[in-house]
Amino acid sequence: MTSLTEARANFAARLFEMYPSFIPTQSIYLDLEGRKNGSEDILSLYWPVLTGSERFTWMRLSENIPITLNGFLKHIESLRASEAKWIIVFSGGKEEPDERNRLTDLLGKDPFIDRDWINLHHVVQKSQSLKQSIREHRNVWHCKDRSRVRYSLEALEWEFGIERAQHIRSHSNCYRDLAGGNGAMEVLSISQRSKNGTASDDEETSLKQYCEADVKNMFHIANTSERMVFSKTERSSRRSLH
Repeated sequence: MTSLTEARANFAARLFEMYPSFIPTQSIYLDLEGRKNGSEDILSLYWPVLTGSERFTWMRLSENIPITLNGFLKHIESLRASEAKWIIVFSGGKEEPDERNRLTDLLGKDPFIDRDWINLHHVVQKSQSLKQSIREHRNVWHCKDRSRVRYSLEALEWEFGIERAQHIRSHSNCYRDLAGGNGAMEVLSISQRSKNGTASDDEETSLKQYCEADVKNMFHIANTSERMVFSKTERSSRRSLH
């Protein structure tokens, strides 16, 4: 059985082998919720340069207010995040993430054309010990296909000791630590109700918590990985170079 320590170390080593100059605290963590092809309901961001609750922000499509390129650029400027050097996602598409294409389709233009994108899902795919650990632990699987191992963000989170509350776990996934039960978050349905103003207060709260977890946990994993690979002195030296 692969230990969690070994699995985490494998992912951390591979992350910085693939992206040696990557600084987790100088990166924006981004996630989209929607139906692709430019039809996105939510754009979530996590900017660790800020403090506390200010780190997470989101832009949501409403019946009358679209998510636009101009609005996004103003939002980034308000966060003082224009100096971010990397854009971090967990997405299909291997090294070139689908999320980048989805953002471009949404805004009509890639707002980060001159930045480096890092797809953590691609790093998972390149981390053999981590993948083996996910297969062995099988803490999360698609409810309709238990035989298929999913190298999902929630599976990666569990390997790094992050356990979400049931109400912000995906309803399409089942979980070993929930005795095979599924999550409660139906993100597309709730975001649709939020958009048309029919979501309950509890649903609005859960939706925000779910979206924040997606981007915040990516930062936690990346930051933990850096601490596993580099000493405090080395981390300070790396930051001074950028």
